[in-house]
Amino acid sequence: MSKEDQQKPFVFPLGVSFQSDGDVGKDSDDASRSDSSHRSDSRRPGTIRRVFVAGRLDAFSAAGGGEIQMDETCRALDRLGEDARRWRPWEDRLGSGDVLHLFGSLKEFLPAVESARRSGAAVCISTIAWFSLHDPLRVGGPMRRLAATARFTLRRIAPRIDSWRRRLYHLADRLLPNSQAEAEQLVRHFQVPRDKIHVVPNAADPRLAMSDPEPFRRLLVQLDLNPLMPVVLCPARIEPRKNQLALIRSLSDTGVSLVLIGDPVAGHESYADRCEAAAGENVRFLPRIPHDDPLLGSALAAASCLALCSWFETPGLAAIEAAMTGTPLVLPTAGCAREYFGPLARYVKPDRISQIRDAVFEAISGGSCDELATIARETFCWENAAEVTRTAYLAALGQADRRVDTTEL
Repeated sequence: MSKEDQQKPFVFPLGVSFQSDGDVGKDSDDASRSDSSHRSDSRRPGTIRRVFVAGRLDAFSAAGGGEIQMDETCRALDRLGEDARRWRPWEDRLGSGDVLHLFGSLKEFLPAVESARRSGAAVCISTIAWFSLHDPLRVGGPMRRLAATARFTLRRIAPRIDSWRRRLYHLADRLLPNSQAEAEQLVRHFQVPRDKIHVVPNAADPRLAMSDPEPFRRLLVQLDLNPLMPVVLCPARIEPRKNQLALIRSLSDTGVSLVLIGDPVAGHESYADRCEAAAGENVRFLPRIPHDDPLLGSALAAASCLALCSWFETPGLAAIEAAMTGTPLVLPTAGCAREYFGPLARYVKPDRISQIRDAVFEAISGGSCDELATIARETFCWENAAEVTRTAYLAALGQADRRVDTTEL
């Protein structure tokens, strides 16, 4: 990638890129020039020796979009010639790598971040976060909801107040949110300096566009559903935030088939029971389909519409995957989905049952969208995400080198 390309922020084709007060390209150049740093004997200027990636400890016991983002980013970086691998803390010394890239915003990351800083490694965090009053109001018992709401309100009115999340974000050398909207939240709620933020788009595999719908259509027959009737797909872990119950209620007695793919999140089994109790004859539940299973691509290609009526999406890996097949999208107004898909998707408020129903029928009647598929395949692929990520690494290395140089003075 040329120096000129490195200096260009990522631009969403249907939205806007995050413009920082600093200059990401400048930081990348600083990293290239930093031949007097403590790591110059093992890393050539402008290069990255090794990247360690890590997620939450139980990442793959209930894998979701964040875990897929971590693994696919790692693979795409490898295809670009970078040595990126999962961090194994019982074997890998952080000092043997240049960058520690964490996926998610978790308290358990703090010790690793502090250790990485002491070793001189750069720390990047894909925040994968969204802050909304709706979530605290709808998760857990009354006391837990009250406490979560109080924390959210306090964070909005007093962003300087210390918290583990604020410390985590300020210790990182670069934060890599998936959207402009998420970046703005980091600034507003935690006063993260804008020049520490580098927007990296979420992505999917363009090969999904070539998926064969027939295997899923045959499965519909086995499930006693008419494959010739419209099929709405909702691939998501079953939990209150994903709001499957509202989607089920919106399509009851409509004649439209609804297939929900995903496992209940631990602790939310009672919500899954409520969903099953509300489901009519037009609804089917399938367990999570592994991300590399061709049946998932077949389901996306066969669907008449993909509906994620969550309380928010950031924007949701499933939405990008469906977009690559041209499948019409119904997505929540909250979050950053509009930044990715602009006018090429339909947006709903999660508590408006009739609005969800109307949007689904509009999406079905509109049919497949070639423009959506083209934009998704050309823009939101893992190779593009990896290129932007690599630029962020170089900026983070420049920051880490300056941090260590200052410490040594």
